[in-house]
Amino acid sequence: MLNRLARSVHSVGGAVERTDVVARLLDVHLARRDPAVESSALGRSLRGVVGAVVPEGDADLSPAATLEALALDRHEPASIAAAVAVARDDARRARDVVSTELWDCLNTTRSRLPRKIAGERAHEFLGWVRERSALAVGVVDGDASRDEVWEFFTLGRSLTRLTVTARMLASDLLDPGSAASWATALRACGAGEAFHREHRHGTTSAEAAAFLLLDAHSPRSLLFLARRSEECLEDLVGVHLAAEVRAFGDARVELETVTPDTAVDAARSAGARLALAAETVTAALDARVFAAPEPAR
Repeated sequence: MLNRLARSVHSVGGAVERTDVVARLLDVHLARRDPAVESSALGRSLRGVVGAVVPEGDADLSPAATLEALALDRHEPASIAAAVAVARDDARRARDVVSTELWDCLNTTRSRLPRKIAGERAHEFLGWVRERSALAVGVVDGDASRDEVWEFFTLGRSLTRLTVTARMLASDLLDPGSAASWATALRACGAGEAFHREHRHGTTSAEAAAFLLLDAHSPRSLLFLARRSEECLEDLVGVHLAAEVRAFGDARVELETVTPDTAVDAARSAGARLALAAETVTAALDARVFAAPEPAR
């Protein structure tokens, strides 16, 4: 596949996933919280987790300002609005290889995205965002051949979800010793219902940590995402990014040394290590694969 098309498809996958993961984080940590509770620390942590710029000085980091910035600020690259625009624009650039259904889905989402939302409607808006993301993913998974297009799309999704989830586990959003904090983390990752189907008696820190870090069958766990990302990397760019892919594999192997009994204590360090590995691979893809000159015809 041509580098420019690969970049666009990868970008679509990552942007579609970003709308979902950011919407879930904002819904759990901001939209459903008591609006009277002001916390600049929460705003700072959320911005760090999603990769947004953290303002210095006396910038407004209140929940309301954070929700506005990370949901609808088109000038903030980490926001939902920016991700929707990126997904739509890159799908247009890759019209030769993406389906008409995916293009229509993303174009419609972009055209219906509001510029303002009332505070009491934030939960409704973020639910709509998750639904539109799920629809785009469903179109690809339902129709696309399992070829390079599907793998680049899946790689973009997997690396984005892995990076954000790993950053969250390494951040102050999580108190590893608190079962309530782990329950919040499960909901913020979209893993709450799946976890409770297996653990109907309640949420303990150890069980939640083992699920989010080590469950080989949950598409929300670090281990599942690391394995899926590594498979796509080896298939697509293993020759071009051998050192980075090997380092990423080393981080995945190190994660597999964590046991359910040690998952709580290992959560922060494992999250930080995998977030760095995913960020390194993403930067290498941008610099040495997608930016490489096209072969002469």
